[in-house]
Amino acid sequence: PVLSDIINGKVSIADIKEVEIEDLLGREEIRLDLEVIATYLRGQVVMVTGGGGSIGSELCRNIIHFQPSRLIVFDIYENNAFMLQQELQSQLHQPTEITVLIGSVRDVGRLEEVIKFYQPSVVFHAAAHKHVPLMQDSPSEAVKNNIMGTYYTALTAGRLNVRRFVFISTD
Repeated sequence: PVLSDIINGKVSIADIKEVEIEDLLGREEIRLDLEVIATYLRGQVVMVTGGGGSIGSELCRNIIHFQPSRLIVFDIYENNAFMLQQELQSQLHQPTEITVLIGSVRDVGRLEEVIKFYQPSVVFHAAAHKHVPLMQDSPSEAVKNNIMGTYYTALTAGRLNVRRFVFISTD
């Protein structure tokens, strides 16, 4: 209830229900099959574009539990990537090599260099500008990064035989 209904006595504190995260989702919760996910992450080289961002870093935090042989955090912004690297290395108790690489999904040459050298079997593509009102003021930058960057990453991954490409998008 709204605060004014509580103050005016229309609703009592006893009527307030505990809010569960599922109440805010607006759809049925999706249950992940962790065994299936483990089969394509455990012991593999996994790359996350936008790995230092809010979504990419959370992916990295979760991927690390599946014990890939190497986790490549690929991001254009070094501050967040560096902080994530420090966090993951301090918590690491398994044989996962963490590699943080600076680069842009707009740069096909850099993508090709990284994928050829490390040969990831899985690429999670989370690199994107996600603040819609801000991007509406700079639409060409949104197109270059979110559309062309996705195209370049998917094309390069496909051309270099990455087995699994997972596209993450909030917009």
